[in-house]
Amino acid sequence: MPLDSFNLSGKVALVTGGNSGIGLGMAKGLAESGADVCIWGTNIEKNERSQKELSSIGIKSHAIKCDVSSEDQVET
Repeated sequence: MPLDSFNLSGKVALVTGGNSGIGLGMAKGLAESGADVCIWGTNIEKNERSQKELSSIGIKSHAIKCDVSSEDQVET
């Protein structure tokens, strides 16, 4: 149930570690409030699986392989 005061319609939420667990739960919650979701994670297979899961429930999402501990990967 989205909160009216937390409307993220038209926004994109970047969720690091969004391919499982708490990160995936956050991605779903942010999407429930109207955001499109971009998942960053280091495991390509988990990224793709999570992106497909989100898409299957109507969430506009994208998944990118990215290691946030690498400054070069974050900047590109």
